[in-house]
Amino acid sequence: MPVAIRFALADRRARVWGAATFLIGLGFYLLVLPATDTGGAIGLVSLRFLTLGEVGLALIMATLLGLTTALGIYGLRQGAPATSGKTILGAIVAIVPTLLCCSPILPLGIAAIASVVPAAGTLGLPIQGFIATHEAWIYAIAIAFMAWGFYANARRALYCAC
Repeated sequence: MPVAIRFALADRRARVWGAATFLIGLGFYLLVLPATDTGGAIGLVSLRFLTLGEVGLALIMATLLGLTTALGIYGLRQGAPATSGKTILGAIVAIVPTLLCCSPILPLGIAAIASVVPAAGTLGLPIQGFIATHEAWIYAIAIAFMAWGFYANARRALYCAC
């Protein structure tokens, strides 16, 4: 993988897109990850609640996202087909717990479903409690998806460089 990263970062366009994706992803994750502690509020207020662990998660996920983007751009420029679905899935899985755990999104969604299907409101599923309890595992799964996408793009970049 270091060889694939070296190839990708030697390409100016891939390097710029990778750096831009890293910076945008880092900012996004730094604002979203503390949502559990802010009662679902996302924004600059979140920065006061950041923990060292959340900063580490944000750096890991933004780095994987940025490097995968650089590898994907490099592969596209070399003529490889674009398939970074695993990385995108990982990025989505990484933000879902913070958006659903302590924000009003999930109760509003359930209320909307219950207004159409009245029986859905009586289920009383503890989804938010499950997400809050297993948040670390959900982040680990998200990072695994992102790493899988990174690995696939690194292999594709090496294949294209031959």
